[in-house]
Parts: sequence; structure tokens; C-alpha cells
Amino acid sequence: MEHVISTDRLTLRPPVDADGAAVVKALNDFDVAKWLANAPYPFKTSDLCLSFPDGTTLWPHMAAIDHDGEMIGMVSMEPDLGFWLRRSAWGEGFATEAAHAMCAAAFDRGTDTIASGYFEGNAGSEGVLTKLGFQYLGERQHWCEPRQEHLPHHDMWLDRSDWDAARV
Repeated sequence: MEHVISTDRLTLRPPVDADGAAVVKALNDFDVAKWLANAPYPFKTSDLCLSFPDGTTLWPHMAAIDHDGEMIGMVSMEPDLGFWLRRSAWGEGFATEAAHAMCAAAFDRGTDTIASGYFEGNAGSEGVLTKLGFQYLGERQHWCEPRQEHLPHHDMWLDRSDWDAARV
């Protein structure tokens, strides 16, 4: 992510190497990791690489979610909307707020449709996507690296016209 997005409570900013310890700690919590498709588990410091040697980000479409000066999770828009929060930040509306900001920025840049989804049983992510207006597309089996198995995955999408209509 090249720029900073501010919401009422959060700052979405490019991830930096100083976020590393918080990322490793959060992704070593199986209750966080088990809902992610591609994160290794256990997550080691050697699995983490947030920037090139010159300091530029390896993840231009990913943002660190910062609350009161602490990195509490990540949100990404590439290739689809994805997000995670450390467990202590669950239930506060932070994921919805961060995802809403990322969707708004994508639609402002001219995106027509945003895809996302969640593994079956992930009520938190289902709730975030539903609140944002995502529509259910269907279910498929998708690999979950932390669990080392294919799981039912609910695919969803959000159309720009639906987004605009909900905000009038």
C-alpha cells in the first residue's frame, strides 16, 4: 500500500519491518492462523519478509492495521479482499472498519468488483463481509495451509453499484 488511510479509529499504512514481531506473534495463534489460506503454521520469523533491502514494501496492496500506535492486523486488496486481526482485537469492529476503508479506496480508484470469501465456520469474517454488502457466490474446496487440508470456502463478491447504492 503506497499511501495511508485513516478511519475514525484506525490507520491503514504500509507494513514495515518493525511490525514483524507483532505479525509473528499473531500468526502463531492457531485461532488466528486457522482461518488463513496461505500463512505457514507455526509462523516463524524466517517466514516473514515485509520489505526489500531498500525499505520498499514487498506487499504493495497490503496494509498494516494500526490502532493507538499498535499493529493489530493486516488487510489486503490483492488479489481479493483479505484481512486478519490478532485475537485480542476481535469483536471491536476493527476488521469491518479496515475492510470498509480498503473497499472504499478500491472503488474510488475505479474498481468495479471486489472478491473475497471465508472458510466455513469463520463467523467473524462472514459477518464483516455481510455488513459490507458482499453477496454469496458459491462454495468450493480451498487449501488451508495452517490446517494442511482442503476446507469448504464460501466465495463472495461486492459490486460497485451495490456499494454505491448502500451509501446513498
